[in-house]
Amino acid sequence: MVAGNRQSRIKAPYCINRFICYTLTAAVLSGCQPQPEALLNDYQARLERVLDVPAVDLSKSTLQPLPEIRALSIVIPSATIDLTDMLALDICDLETLIAERNNSLGKVLNDALLLQYELKLLVKLGNCLSSPALIRQLAPELQTTLQQIYRQKQQQLPAVLANMLSRDQTLRQQLSGSQRGIAADQSGLAESIQALKQLNLLRRHIVKQDYLAASQIHIINAIGALHQSQLVADLQHSLRLSQQFFAELNALLTQIPQKQLCQADNTVRENLLSQIFIGRVQADLARVDGIATALINELLQLYQQHPLQPTVQQRLQVPQLQLQQHLREHVAFWQRWRQCDAPR
Repeated sequence: MVAGNRQSRIKAPYCINRFICYTLTAAVLSGCQPQPEALLNDYQARLERVLDVPAVDLSKSTLQPLPEIRALSIVIPSATIDLTDMLALDICDLETLIAERNNSLGKVLNDALLLQYELKLLVKLGNCLSSPALIRQLAPELQTTLQQIYRQKQQQLPAVLANMLSRDQTLRQQLSGSQRGIAADQSGLAESIQALKQLNLLRRHIVKQDYLAASQIHIINAIGALHQSQLVADLQHSLRLSQQFFAELNALLTQIPQKQLCQADNTVRENLLSQIFIGRVQADLARVDGIATALINELLQLYQQHPLQPTVQQRLQVPQLQLQQHLREHVAFWQRWRQCDAPR
């Protein structure tokens, strides 16, 4: 069950003055929602005043750091070609591209730019080798060399992609997480989802060996959008902090005797339920859950069969599922509390 779905919501008491109800609801939903810490602290403080429950420490469980880059890196042998042969490659429009790779800047390309370069190279090599008019202009030995390089580059390309996913600093930063939650305005959500979709499309093109389509995807732009929004990193904080909070809060609430629950003022209880838990806490967590589902689905596709796939699951998917379970348990607590109104 997704957190915040209608099935998980407790029906709020009927409101006699609907205009007042709609006004209050609009004020809650249009207002600037607080970060997880402020929202959960406020909710806990109100429960504490009504039920005298101890405070829950807002913290996250410690996670293992990301695997080191050197442990994930795949060594990729370089393909070389004689300088005199390179001069003949102008026929295939390869001379300039190879020269760019051999200059001082080309030798220090980051993994994203290297992948973009390798795709361009494969496209040009493929065009040359598949064009009889061009290939006949090259010496037989050079034709054989180019065919060998093309096959080598084909075989190495998945490793080039895997190295980018392992070593790119923006991607590692997103998987490492941050110390802030998702902002109420959700800025960057559409851009982040689109960026991950583009990277997934890139991966699928590479698997299908459609190098022309893959070369047309702007890898740097996609990674730049993730860096700009920081949404994946911030999502970790929201999920892990919230699931830890409700795990500890539920453990405290289950210890409260039914008699103590029924001593609380039912008007205060219903206001706390409808205006604070349903109107603010559950609404915000449903928003976060929707963001999580969209981003995690894309991340799991991107990192499938990659050494960092367990990291995505541990840091994002597992806390999302745990939070959903904790919220179901918390709804059960509210149902127990409202049984105080049942006829005896």
